[in-house]
Amino acid sequence: MPPDPPPAGPYTRGMTVSRAAMSYATALNRNELFESPGLRRDIPALLHPEEGVLLVLPGVAGDFPDVMIATASRFLLASVAGPLKKAKVKREIPAAEVTGVQYRAGVFSRMRVSPAAGRDITMMPHRKADAERFAHEFAHLIRTGSLPS
Repeated sequence: MPPDPPPAGPYTRGMTVSRAAMSYATALNRNELFESPGLRRDIPALLHPEEGVLLVLPGVAGDFPDVMIATASRFLLASVAGPLKKAKVKREIPAAEVTGVQYRAGVFSRMRVSPAAGRDITMMPHRKADAERFAHEFAHLIRTGSLPS
């Protein structure tokens, strides 16, 4: 059953909030964030309205950051494009095709997600602690089919 919509207030009156937007915001808030309005505003438009987001990892801080998104049905590497362009999906693979995730802390470390076939999907994460949490939880998700409790 989808969660209840937020209460109507001065900023939400007359707006409908999709399950994808709510679950994306919840997953994004688990990270130490930097100011990038595009991460909050533009990326939810790339998701299917009823899609549930499980994990999110923002990339290196900047005006147009990348973001890794794990949903129940697919894994995305998306990018905030800017004020005049829309966000875009750089790479996308079905969730069943993901075989592993790897992150080793260090200077210029990259998060690496391995698909069953093809080249790895990589991104430089914004924060080491967020990347380590994402790698741990995503590895658990791949192994067991559910997030750690």
